[in-house]
Amino acid sequence: MIPFLVFIFCLFLSLGGYLIATRGSDAKRRRLQQRLSEALLHSANTEDVEVVLARQELMSEIPWLNRTLVHIQSAVQLKRVLDQADLHITVTRLFMFSLMAGLLAGLAASMLTVSLLIIIVSGLVGAAIPFVHVWWTRKRRFDNFLEHLPDALELMSRALSAGHAFSEAMHMVSVEMPEPIATEFRKTYEEQNFGLSLKLALENLTQRIPLLDLRLCVTAVLIQRDTGGNLAEILEKVAYTIRERFRILGDLKTLTTSSRMSAWLLCGLPIGVAFAVTALNPEYMSILWRDPRGHILIAVALMMQMTGMLIVRKILKIKI
Repeated sequence: MIPFLVFIFCLFLSLGGYLIATRGSDAKRRRLQQRLSEALLHSANTEDVEVVLARQELMSEIPWLNRTLVHIQSAVQLKRVLDQADLHITVTRLFMFSLMAGLLAGLAASMLTVSLLIIIVSGLVGAAIPFVHVWWTRKRRFDNFLEHLPDALELMSRALSAGHAFSEAMHMVSVEMPEPIATEFRKTYEEQNFGLSLKLALENLTQRIPLLDLRLCVTAVLIQRDTGGNLAEILEKVAYTIRERFRILGDLKTLTTSSRMSAWLLCGLPIGVAFAVTALNPEYMSILWRDPRGHILIAVALMMQMTGMLIVRKILKIKI
């Protein structure tokens, strides 16, 4: 018990030292935004300043580490994923949370068993939890955005029919619609106000929200600006197309409910049988849980089980 307490103390001591070392970063960024706002009020050429600052996102509060991560493509992509999930943390903090979760999970497993394989697997699972949280938050945010996208397009169509400009229609969406669609359209509206062209502002929107339906809408808007036509009618038809796609997806989910339930039941059956046999006859399964050769078999079975679940998920995922 004493080694466990010592480890926890050292772990939290390291975390405290990191937080103390980076505590001034948030305050510095707030002061920078305040000074920028004051400068924009008295500057006649503010477009380039805002655009450049909007693209210089921090990868880490530590300067030398931030300069290093900026040149690593995977770190830049991970930062983009964090922005898409609307999580206001840096890449280094995410990795620190992952490292802490992995160490704590591995330590907890070492208190229950002496198997090195189980300890390593527990540590990897714990380290993956922060990344799974980021992925799940990003997916949920995209689903919320896509749910309100047809309503937003219809609102823009009605605004254009009433005689408003396209930028004012985006502003109405940012005011009237719920999150997260309001925030994203507000960013696009502000980028255009600061001098960015409509094409670049809409392309930035598709980079922040990489959804096929949104890209379809943006493509229709850009083609209309080059070729002409009734933009209000185009947006209304795009909204109708997205709604019909939702309807077809709902019908497919209804028709394949039994098949999907059968597939996931088959995926969970081996795990359920293993725990049931262990509960009914512990001596029969003790070799599998305690012997090192049994641990290797468990690892192989888990890998094959995960592969099968991914294949089943790929089969059940129908794109429209």
